[in-house]
Parts: sequence; structure tokens; C-alpha cells
Amino acid sequence: MTCVYWEDRGMESENGTGGKGRHWSVNGCWVVFSDENYTVCSCSHLSTFALIMQTGETVSEDNPFLEWVNRVCVIVGLVFFALAILTFLLCSWNPKINNTARLHLCLCLFLSHLLLLLDYTYLTHKLVCSIMAGLLHFLVVASFLWMLLEALQLYLLVQRLSRIQIIQREGLQKKYLFLIGYGIPLVIVGVSAAVKRDGYGGSKVCWLKPEQYFTWAVLGPVCTVLALNWILFCVTIWSLRPTLANMKSDVSQSKDTRLIIFKILAQFVILGCTWVLGLFQSTMVFKYLFIVLNSQQGTFLYIVHCLFNKEVRDEYRKWLGCSSSSSTPDSMKEAPSVSEDLDKAGEERQNKGSRPG
Repeated sequence: MTCVYWEDRGMESENGTGGKGRHWSVNGCWVVFSDENYTVCSCSHLSTFALIMQTGETVSEDNPFLEWVNRVCVIVGLVFFALAILTFLLCSWNPKINNTARLHLCLCLFLSHLLLLLDYTYLTHKLVCSIMAGLLHFLVVASFLWMLLEALQLYLLVQRLSRIQIIQREGLQKKYLFLIGYGIPLVIVGVSAAVKRDGYGGSKVCWLKPEQYFTWAVLGPVCTVLALNWILFCVTIWSLRPTLANMKSDVSQSKDTRLIIFKILAQFVILGCTWVLGLFQSTMVFKYLFIVLNSQQGTFLYIVHCLFNKEVRDEYRKWLGCSSSSSTPDSMKEAPSVSEDLDKAGEERQNKGSRPG
């Protein structure tokens, strides 16, 4: 169902019948609610309105407020992506912490969101639009693969803790990370461009053209990564249950429990699990949730892996010339990062395992 209005620009054809200037348009009208019984429309102007049931290709709906929310959320997300990138590059980190996947996840998502935000600047240039669509295809697939690598590294870290192993450095080697994170997307985009050379571009957005199911060149990898990330996240949380239960009593206090729950929920967003909301875009609620959550991956990543890291906060104080920590909220002073949480849990399990029976 599509909400439309009759647009009359005063143009008439030579035989006196309606010309191209008279047609049903969706500009300024959108569906507020729709079910099997009725549909509620809203428009930002006055005119002659109607409700049309599309049996063929649907017309995209124009919702100014939704577009405004999307733009604002993307800009906010870009700011936190930039903060996270600078923090990962400039701060001194514990040698055990491997931020490679997080850094390149931020880089890929930052560039892809920036290209989408500036899409209107090169939309009218056909060649530039095609090139940008191909680059965006590469960045989107690479972003999801870096999400998968981050989920895999978190899973491996938890598995080592469950076997009471001392963690020298978390995660996979960099050469394997780069091979998967950038090599696979390069192959996918290269094969896609070779199979369908004119498959990139568009008149409304620079992206993959929907002809002959070409969009599966991105939907296939994305759906595969989403399924794997959901599995890895669920298995990781299940594996953490005995580990968190064995932590010291001061860690299981209400304040720290709420902090750990927040980190788990934030990690759920960071790993891209909320992208599954893209399958439920029939209602406005899911559209807003999809935009807000997925545009703020950088925000959650910055909070959990940067702002909650004590070493990073100490370096922030040095940069800002703040030697006193009196201005730091109590809930933040001792808030460990995800790796520090797991390291503490691992030490507890190791100490218990080394005690004589």
C-alpha cells in the first residue's frame, strides 16, 4: 500500500488529455500504519490524496522525518567512529589486547556511512556513481567480515578462559585477519563486476542494481555473516555463564552486574546482530530501530572498548592536562573493558584450578 497525492504542474499534452505533469506522487506522503484492515497515511502538504495498492514495482516512500533522523544518527555515529579510530591508533594499549578487527571495523563502517551520507554529491555523474557503488559494496562486505572476525576473536578468548589458559594475546594473527577482512570482499566485488559490468549505479542511490538478483552479491555475504554472528554470540554468552559465576563477589555486585549486562547488550550491537531488523521494515517502529541501532555501532564500540578502558581514560587525562580524577564518575573509575573483565574471570578460574585438592 502506498500513500500518494495528485501532482498537477499545469502541463497538458497536445490532445488536451493529462500530460506528464499530472500524476500520482509519493513526495511528502508516507504510511504511518498499515495492516490487513486499514492503512493510515500522513502528508506534509495539502492536495488530493489517495491510497494505491501496487501490484507491480513499488514506489519508494518519502518520509522527511525518517530521513532527518537517519541523517542525524549517521552524523553522530561518524563522530564516535572517528573518536574510536583515533583512540585505537594513538593510545597505548595492553599487549594482550588485539584491536586490529575493531580498528578496521570502524574504518570500513566510517567510510561506508560517509559515502552514503554524501551520495547526493556524485549521483548525477554516471561513471563516478558506478565507481562509488562498487567501493561501497566492498566496504559493506568488508565491514560485515570484520564483525565476524570480532565475534570469532571474542569466542576464542572465552574458550581459552574456559580451559584456564593464560592469554598472551587475544585473537588471530594480523595476516589472517587482513586476508579474510579485505581479501574475501575484494574477490566478491571483483567477480560481481566481471559478471555484470553495468550492475553498479542507479538513479536514486549509487548502489547495486536490482536486475537479475544482482543485489545477492551483497545480501548473500551479509546474511551469512549475520547467521554466523548470531550463533557465535549465543555460544559465547552460554560459555560465559560458568566463568562469570566464578568471579569474585565484589564483581557480582549490582552495579557491576548492570555494567556487564550493558557490555553484553552493546557487544550485541557491535557485532552487527541488530542488522537482522532489516528483514522487518514493514512498520515504522522497526525502521527507526534499524536506523538508530545500526548507525550507533561506533558509539557502542567507543564506549565499551575505549571509554570503559582505564588505561585509555588515563591517557585522555594526560592529553587534557587533568591529573586529578575527581571529575570522573564513580561508575566509570573502575569500569574495566571487555578484555579486562574476561582476564579477571580467567585469573579467578586459574587460581581455583591451581589450588590443591
